[in-house]
Amino acid sequence: MRATGKKIPPGIARFVAIAASLLGASLLAQEAFAFELFGHRFFEAEPDPDISPDAQRYTVAIDTVGADDDLHAAVLAASALWTGRDDTPPPSTAAFLSRVNAEYGRITAALYREGRYGGTIEITVGGQDPDAIAPDAVLPQPVKVAMRVTPGPLFRFGQVEITGAPPPGPEDTDFKKSTPAEIGLAVGEPARAGAVTGSEKLLIDAWRRRGHPLASIVRRDTIAEHDSSTLDVAITVDPGPAATFGPLAVTGTSRMDPRYTAWMTGIEPGAPYDPAVIERGQKNLRRLQVFSSQRIEEAKALGPNGQLPLTLNVAERPLHVFGGGVSYATEDGAGIEAYWQHRNLFGHAESFKLSGAVNGIAGVDPKDFNYDLSATFTRPGIITPFTDFTAALEATRETPDTYTETAITAKVGLSHAITDELTASVGLGVTASRDEDAQGTDKFLLTGLPIGLAYDSRDDKTDPHEGFNAKVSAEPFYEANFGNAGVITDASVASYLALDREGRFVIAGRLAAGSILGAPIDEMPNGRLYYAGGGSSVRGYAYRSLGPKDNGVVTGGLSRLEGAVELRAKVSESFGVVGFVDAGNAFASNYPDFADGLRFAAGAGIRYYTGLGPVRLDVALPLDHEPGDSTFGVYIGLGQSF
Repeated sequence: MRATGKKIPPGIARFVAIAASLLGASLLAQEAFAFELFGHRFFEAEPDPDISPDAQRYTVAIDTVGADDDLHAAVLAASALWTGRDDTPPPSTAAFLSRVNAEYGRITAALYREGRYGGTIEITVGGQDPDAIAPDAVLPQPVKVAMRVTPGPLFRFGQVEITGAPPPGPEDTDFKKSTPAEIGLAVGEPARAGAVTGSEKLLIDAWRRRGHPLASIVRRDTIAEHDSSTLDVAITVDPGPAATFGPLAVTGTSRMDPRYTAWMTGIEPGAPYDPAVIERGQKNLRRLQVFSSQRIEEAKALGPNGQLPLTLNVAERPLHVFGGGVSYATEDGAGIEAYWQHRNLFGHAESFKLSGAVNGIAGVDPKDFNYDLSATFTRPGIITPFTDFTAALEATRETPDTYTETAITAKVGLSHAITDELTASVGLGVTASRDEDAQGTDKFLLTGLPIGLAYDSRDDKTDPHEGFNAKVSAEPFYEANFGNAGVITDASVASYLALDREGRFVIAGRLAAGSILGAPIDEMPNGRLYYAGGGSSVRGYAYRSLGPKDNGVVTGGLSRLEGAVELRAKVSESFGVVGFVDAGNAFASNYPDFADGLRFAAGAGIRYYTGLGPVRLDVALPLDHEPGDSTFGVYIGLGQSF
């Protein structure tokens, strides 16, 4: 209260004293209390600035008569009053009544989606019909909203007539459901509205795959027969004319060459229209990492000679980017990596990347760390829009317990995306290395010609729920210092299977094998021999600690076999748990002979899901513990283990 310098009259003083005593008693009886005196309010909680002082609060109860759990949940999900009951209340009575009146349409649409076309919806506000309440009426705070939804009988499709449907063809082989009947629009099936609208989209998409970009639905008739609880449906499709690709205009480029940008889509003017070609072109542009956004828009009408003009709208990213990451494992030590990249050097999406990593940080002596430095130049679209040229120079130093290797590698290569999922590669690499181990010091000069295929159909690269990731490679080589010629082969496959529709439970499996032919163990660089153990191999064992042994010292092998199985469960939107079993070993023979057997480990982990992928924490226990092995391993990283 602001002082005025005036004496308060005795009557008012007594009134204030009484009010103060009543106020004190009230504060003991309740948590919040507002007191107003001479136009001033005291002891009132600070108002929420996002809530209007005239806001209309409410409670809501919804009764779905005779509905099962799924239908009841569908009604609740459709109700804006129900889903928004804990949000900011409507700012006024009029806004509140508007939201109430919108409920009829929302819930009716939900009933239609479930095949209920004879339902009734009754809503009362404070026991009154909402239509009888004036927009400026003063309602209780909060006011009670009651809904009674009677879904009515389940309707089924009666007569179904589709005019203008495309004939079946090879264009549909990649689609699990390509006809209206396959998504539920068939006689006797539940008459869900989604089956009708979904069929219309399916019919249009099917014509578009056949080269008709302007296909449309020109007529839809739906008649509900309440006596028989059936819904008759008649749909007429106009495929429109067949078309070819027209010119592709490019907007939004700054440093990028617009003609090169258009060429990188792989869309050839004059070729038959195919939406899959457009989709692949947009994916190829995303692969360049030059654009923050890219979108190909189709014209609404055909141009001369039946061509469909296209417009590509892009927005370029900054030229420079840098980043990094950290990892940790009790057996392998900590790791840190960083990179700097210049994107779009000369206007054709060329990139130059400098990267470095330090791993195996388990002590204080830098001589015991692992180092990796590299410089990589990439030129996309070297022959076709889907062919890349790469040149790299890499220097590495590895210091596991059994050897120390310092190496410099120069390599060039080509990779070609045959499809969105299948990529082929070929390269040429030369590695000069110096190895120090228990047998002494050796120098190697190895020239290789790696050839590989990679197939990746994962739905998510960092947290896959379905699909495969398979790689196979063969590298013919010649080692000059010892005069050995041979081949190094590797193969791996990872598979993912979601156990429920939402993908909250996933079984993941991995299998990897490799073999070296043409050179003995002691005449191969240690870095090219096979070892097992570590966070990306058999967890629970130290990095490269598994393999054939000489006098108790792991020497590396000429073959390997590894596998893992994980059960991943997402228990909330932010957290998940994982249980896993790993197995693997390296062998002295050219092929796994199991003379030393596989080594097994088991463990569990937690996942914290972020926008960049899940943060991983795994704890693994070796099941075939031998002298010198650790009793457990802890691993921290970004993304699933495989």
